[in-house]
Amino acid sequence: MENSTGSTVGPISRLLRSLGNVLASLVDVGQTRLELLTLELQAEVRRAASLLAIGFFTLFFAGMGCLLAGLSLIFAFWDSQRILVSVLVTAFFFLLASLGAWKLSSQVRRNPPMLGDTLGELRKDRDRLRGRTGNGA
Repeated sequence: MENSTGSTVGPISRLLRSLGNVLASLVDVGQTRLELLTLELQAEVRRAASLLAIGFFTLFFAGMGCLLAGLSLIFAFWDSQRILVSVLVTAFFFLLASLGAWKLSSQVRRNPPMLGDTLGELRKDRDRLRGRTGNGA
């Protein structure tokens, strides 16, 4: 009896051990992907915060400089052509705003998708798992 019981327990324990190994592998893969996700999110948040800070800083001082330059021009031509100079300064500011909007739009379209590496790795994992289950069945 002990031999038959021992031989029965052997395959079952090996099966349970194999299932435990598969589960441990799945947990490892999940942990690795989660770590990659958090690293990408941290990098993306830092990049976005840096871009916003630099953008606001640049925009504020560029706006102040343009405003003062425009006012200086208007004051310089106050007696002779103040309306014409005011219209030209305003048109120039709108032109700069249009160029900035165009540059911002092209920059947003050019950036890679957020979490692209994580999603790519998850797709690879899914394809590998489907390949294994397809070959095993």
